[in-house]
Amino acid sequence: MAKLLAPGGTQEMALLVLEAGADAVYVGAMGWSRRPPEDELTDEEIREVQEAALDMGKEVKVALNTLPGPKEIPLFLKKVETYTAWGLNSFIMNDPGCINQVRTHFPFVDIHASVTCAVANREDIRFYREIGATFVILSYRWGVEITDIKAIKQEVDVGVEAFLFQPLQRGIICPGKCTMSSYFKFEHYVDAEGKDHYFGSSNRGGSCHRVCQAGWDLSGLDDPARKRVPLKTNPSFLLWELPDYIKAGIDYLKIPGREHPEGLMRDITWFYRRVLDEIQTSPDGVSLDRFVPEWEELKKRWVVERGRRDRHRLSNALVSA
Repeated sequence: MAKLLAPGGTQEMALLVLEAGADAVYVGAMGWSRRPPEDELTDEEIREVQEAALDMGKEVKVALNTLPGPKEIPLFLKKVETYTAWGLNSFIMNDPGCINQVRTHFPFVDIHASVTCAVANREDIRFYREIGATFVILSYRWGVEITDIKAIKQEVDVGVEAFLFQPLQRGIICPGKCTMSSYFKFEHYVDAEGKDHYFGSSNRGGSCHRVCQAGWDLSGLDDPARKRVPLKTNPSFLLWELPDYIKAGIDYLKIPGREHPEGLMRDITWFYRRVLDEIQTSPDGVSLDRFVPEWEELKKRWVVERGRRDRHRLSNALVSA
């Protein structure tokens, strides 16, 4: 049975999506995940979410998907040790060295190789499995190719996680490999634990300023006229593909959006909870037509609220740059 994984950008969001039917929620540890501080949780908030999830019989996954510096590795492992002592046993990670270290020191935990690992083929997936990953999150470039998912499940002993949203322009943006924000703005400070926070580098636990979404002038030798193009657009919400995803053996279906409004993410979670339940309890096939009006309305809300958020964040970044 595929599990529904929803975002917890705030403590309130984490609790709302769990109540709305998510099987698991993922949260970012302050300074250790690829989001600014307003989209991350303190350790105490993570512990409280974990306690609430245990009462519901659900899972909490902690995103530690930055690239720690050499001096931060002991601090990183101490952070994992603290979380496992609270009963947390599932982490989303990026750095191959850290994945291997966590697997060595904490052999009982689940490790999700983050989308920011940018796996491009089955050999990449084998590599992350060999160094300790138990699940691999497929990057957007994989699209919705069901044959690829089936092949992974047949050939590699690893769990597979896929996004419920897919970008319209696949292959242009490579999550985890972008350094654009570092050129746009860069500053850092060291917190009380000794962790460096690099604002302008999401790879180091700081802010991504969504520079790619500002629009770019594109011209070429064959067509010198400049065209204004976005590198990243609003995604396509999956619906019709879901029965095939589930038949292919997907382990987790993930909703992105830690940075979005709590109410929107609650409603999207509740929508997908009902869709997945309908599919998974109807082995002989199911019609998804009745979900279309709500699906269309949620897509409209996403575009409006995402546009408002991106304009606000880009404006703030420009002012402070």
